[in-house]
Amino acid sequence: MDLTSIIGFVVVLVCILYVVGTSFFGLPNPTFLQRLIDPASLICVLGGMTGATLITFSQAQIGNFAKIFGQVLAPQMESEQSIEMMKKLLEIGTEARRGGILSVESLVAELDDPFLRKALQLAVDGRDSDDIRDTLQGELTFMSGRHETGASVFDTMNKYCPAFGMIGTLFGLIAMLGSMGGATMDMGALTGGMAGALLTTLYGSVFANCLFAPVCDNLKSKSKAEITYREIAIEGVVMIASSTAPPQMRARFQSFLAPKDQDALDAS
Repeated sequence: MDLTSIIGFVVVLVCILYVVGTSFFGLPNPTFLQRLIDPASLICVLGGMTGATLITFSQAQIGNFAKIFGQVLAPQMESEQSIEMMKKLLEIGTEARRGGILSVESLVAELDDPFLRKALQLAVDGRDSDDIRDTLQGELTFMSGRHETGASVFDTMNKYCPAFGMIGTLFGLIAMLGSMGGATMDMGALTGGMAGALLTTLYGSVFANCLFAPVCDNLKSKSKAEITYREIAIEGVVMIASSTAPPQMRARFQSFLAPKDQDALDAS
């Protein structure tokens, strides 16, 4: 589970509640939440955003919404995982140079990573390095497209929430201004109407900047990390299929690592 994402959501929620609470006569105040709840404004923002998102994407793209959102809490690929994979590929590459590519079949079968296991199995099956690269790059491109679509769903929600918030505010202002000018104009009702009109803008901004935009950026970050991990795996498998010497493999792997992480690979 991605602990930083959970901490981030909690920090955002606490900050918003604190600011809102102090804005309404200071904390603690049991009425401040009541002043922020307006069903009509919520329907305008969330309902409008949902409708616009459904127009933008197909049923198949929207169908995985819950699964995509769940990826926010999934752990992100870290450099340690890449280093461990590089060490394993160096071990397999050394054995392949010593005993031939078929000698590593048992090592391949023990791997937990399905992508790496499939990639190495292509090498064990005798596929040439160019064919292996083309096959795996095609799969990686398809995966990247899926990830991009998932992130774009939340990016679209992030875009439409403030828009429908502004629409709701404009409707509220029109209604408020339409009631002005009468002999019995109630200033209390007028200021209350102004507050209600601005509430939809607040909803749109909060949902966009505190939920949908962070989720979108989180998914993009995790997708980039996974793509990098798999690109390293592809490079390693291609080198094994080409019978590249382990020292050359190690030097190539180091080019993927930050200087502070290269010593960890050298320790293998």
